[in-house]
Amino acid sequence: MKLHFKRPLPVLITSVFIVVFAYLSPAWAVTWAEQSLLAWEQTALKFFDRNDYDKVIDLAKGQDRDPNRNAALLIYFSHAQKYYMDRNQASAIHYEQQYHALLNRLSGTNLAVLTRLVAMPQMSWNKKINKSFLDATFERAGKDEHLGAILFYLEGSDPDITKGAIKGLHVILQRKRNIVMNGGTLSKTDRDWMNDKHLLRLLIQLTGQAVNPITGFMSKLPAIVRKKTMGGAPACLALIEDPALSMLRDAASYGNTNAAAVIQLIQDARGARLARYPNSTWYTPQVSEKGQASGEWPAEGTCPVYHLGTSLLYEKGIPIDMKK
Repeated sequence: MKLHFKRPLPVLITSVFIVVFAYLSPAWAVTWAEQSLLAWEQTALKFFDRNDYDKVIDLAKGQDRDPNRNAALLIYFSHAQKYYMDRNQASAIHYEQQYHALLNRLSGTNLAVLTRLVAMPQMSWNKKINKSFLDATFERAGKDEHLGAILFYLEGSDPDITKGAIKGLHVILQRKRNIVMNGGTLSKTDRDWMNDKHLLRLLIQLTGQAVNPITGFMSKLPAIVRKKTMGGAPACLALIEDPALSMLRDAASYGNTNAAAVIQLIQDARGARLARYPNSTWYTPQVSEKGQASGEWPAEGTCPVYHLGTSLLYEKGIPIDMKK
């Protein structure tokens, strides 16, 4: 019996594309996504949205397995609503007494539920506690390196959630900066997500939205004062350093009034790095005589690394004498 194969060429082409895509797709790529909600968490949030707080409490208390440790969070917010709406005395006591205990237990696994709770309109009266919970959770998420979730929340529409995400990102970036300043080299994974154009563009956009009265005379302030004064997205860009410079210059030319101040912060950061490691780049203190860091060529499509204070421009590892 003779076998007949229909349309072998399209099948072959499709298979080749799949194999090539799988080969070229970076396994190290960081996915901008939050942690998925468990089924019971989704149900509890639906009850909460309908103002059925007793059902939320009963459901949360009945969870034998709570890997994300969200039961206590949902119970606390439900008691907060019962205290605020019904002046329930027992809920008022719970709301007051459990605040610090819960605040100290928050971690990155709480982000998916917490961000939904604080974004609900009925929770707007609790803004101060909402913000304290967000800030603590994002900072601990940064320590645990829930990077994909933090990047995901940077793009949110709630300003308090975005500010919290920036805090978490700053914690992670500071750790990466410390690696280089202590003589280590960033991994390819770290170099790629820190050099991601979408992230840089987003941080520059957030920088442009902030209003800071000192941006006009940043250059007249001491470097240590500039570093303490400019926080948030500008501080994150300063920790990333070189990869952001080209886009910041473009942003300044298009009217981003804070871009010049951030460029000054980056120049301060570069100065501190070069003072310790004169031939370093933003991701490693070790540069060979050929100008290539850690024996690797920069990835195609990445921006060149400019060394202020030296006579060389390294582009793709090739030294160019600027005096010629």
